[in-house]
Amino acid sequence: MDEPKWMHKISNSTVCNFFYFFFVLYAAFTVLALVTMIGTFFAVKKLGTAGIIMSVQAVLTFLLGTIMMAFYYLICDRALLPLAAEKPHESFIGKVKL
Repeated sequence: MDEPKWMHKISNSTVCNFFYFFFVLYAAFTVLALVTMIGTFFAVKKLGTAGIIMSVQAVLTFLLGTIMMAFYYLICDRALLPLAAEKPHESFIGKVKL
């Protein structure tokens, strides 16, 4: 299935920037989950069952955030692969020659 003609006007960098925003957003969530996870691991004895539940939640949030970060990066990186190897390759870093 081919995309509509009006979508051809949307540049690769616009698509990449859209997904890069979510990459950064999930990076912030992942760092916050990591800090929370470390904090609850130190306080788990004081918190009891609630601490264990909070630790599991922080681990799951960290894992989900890490996976989402990887996929948002890959969406941008692979969506911008050139049709021919001699074309410049756009990515988060900029244009690079493959």
